[in-house]
Amino acid sequence: MLRQIELQIQLPQDIRVNSSMGSVFHGVLMDIIGSETANWLHAQNESRPFGQCVYFNRELNQPIWRLSALSQEAAERIIDPMLNMLNSDILLKQKGYAVTVESIISDKISSYQQLADDVFLSDEIPNGGSINFLTPTSFKREGNYVVMPELYLIFQSLLKRWNYFSPKNKLLEQDLEIELARSCFISSYALHSQVFSLENSKITGFKGNMNIRFRANEMVRRILGMLLSYSQYSGIGIKTALGMGAVDYPRRIA
Repeated sequence: MLRQIELQIQLPQDIRVNSSMGSVFHGVLMDIIGSETANWLHAQNESRPFGQCVYFNRELNQPIWRLSALSQEAAERIIDPMLNMLNSDILLKQKGYAVTVESIISDKISSYQQLADDVFLSDEIPNGGSINFLTPTSFKREGNYVVMPELYLIFQSLLKRWNYFSPKNKLLEQDLEIELARSCFISSYALHSQVFSLENSKITGFKGNMNIRFRANEMVRRILGMLLSYSQYSGIGIKTALGMGAVDYPRRIA
């Protein structure tokens, strides 16, 4: 199961939302879901089964809190408790003020099999798409942060999460991330660097829009399209549970 909700939040009048608030909202989330679930999440060392972020939705002109679950258990333990918080005030202890969870803007439910079927059973063969990086996105390689959108690292990140949480639909071809990266190219972009602040550190990432074109055979193009659709739930790169790497994949390129 995959599930994602977006909640409209109301901040104090003189406060503007920024992506780094995601780490603060992560702390709030841990309080809401309780110590048992927090301990369960802490034990998930290999890959976090959820992501969350805070961002400003320009179309709605509203700050949004997005929460995504990558498994049935994560949806039950994380998403369900949040639905009980509608029309409630939550205190941001680190900030010293409260925000109001006003309403559900969207509630998307899917599955790994459904994402695969949507692409592999369609008559349309994907040719590419537009990725919108809503919050700063970064990677870590050999102990250093990588702040550019390298295609290999993008698909490495997506494949790791897909294969971990979808054992029935694993993509096990050796060096598949290399083949996927070679099978597409960035056709245009409007990206900028942005710092994501944590308690004891700052991470520079990239944010904005990027168009990708596919140039492979039909099977590889379908895999590319499926993984990029999955990115909306999984996020891309590091620290997606703290608010980084949130992604929209709003349209395909004909």
